[in-house]
Amino acid sequence: MGPLSRLSLLCLVSAIAIASNVTYGSNVAEAEVVSERLPGIPMELSPAAKQALQQSDKAFPSDDAGFSAYYRVEEDGSFSLEKDTVDNYIFSPLPDGGTALRATLVEIGENYTVATLTLLNIDSLESTVNLYYDDEGWIVAYLSRGESSALVWQANSADPVDPNMVEIGDTLLLEAINVVVDGGLGKTAIEDGDSGLGHYHWQFPNADNFLMMAVSREYQGEYPVQFAVPDSLTLLEVSASLWISQGEYPLAPCAKVTLDGTDLIPKQCLKGIYGNISDLINFEDTSIHTWKLIQSMRDEGGSGSLMMIIYETSG
Repeated sequence: MGPLSRLSLLCLVSAIAIASNVTYGSNVAEAEVVSERLPGIPMELSPAAKQALQQSDKAFPSDDAGFSAYYRVEEDGSFSLEKDTVDNYIFSPLPDGGTALRATLVEIGENYTVATLTLLNIDSLESTVNLYYDDEGWIVAYLSRGESSALVWQANSADPVDPNMVEIGDTLLLEAINVVVDGGLGKTAIEDGDSGLGHYHWQFPNADNFLMMAVSREYQGEYPVQFAVPDSLTLLEVSASLWISQGEYPLAPCAKVTLDGTDLIPKQCLKGIYGNISDLINFEDTSIHTWKLIQSMRDEGGSGSLMMIIYETSG
């Protein structure tokens, strides 16, 4: 989806209704429902990936993994990956000019490597994701179990002073996979929506869809988004992330994220990236929910929040 003034949505059709109407001077942003789309973004672990990643001679740390993205590299008609080439690339000083800052080795074997990868996010902030790859071509970028899935937000393309929202599909997980595919192997970078790219949550094996919503603010005030969850969905995780840009207090703004009037991410006044997971009991009492990004005390900079809803569909 293209730009929508200060609001980007990957909308869940006929399942989660989104409504918002907020004025910024002369700018008015309204969330829209995209009726052409299937509900949410599908997620599953393919049978081939499940079998390969759980083989005894591999060491994918499934017990430590949370929300993930995976891809398999094809070489000359078969699935394989030049592991030594990728090792030499990511554990050497990474090239200047990119957003991949450094890799740290976690575990290495003859046919697999596990690492953490630090990536540049908005306003020189840093985000860290986990990375696994093996000689059968599998690449998995993932957050640790228990981390807010909304922390996959890569906001580096947004202006830290006037953070208009654009596409939010280019996540940190996709970027980490491309460090291997594009950087290490010199192949064409993978894009959001490519058929070989899959998503999975190792903590919630029955999850089959997720929704991402993002908002940002330049000025003091609040940005509310309302949504409803129908009975046909089983929520497995509702999480949020928050970034604050441009210098330390008192230059950076203060901001917080609320859900139904309660702080989900408490007020922060330092430049940084924050995340939290909502208690799902909050979704048992009311059918209409209000998520807000609230910003105050701005001298320069801005703030943004992403909410991710991971769920299972019935039937």
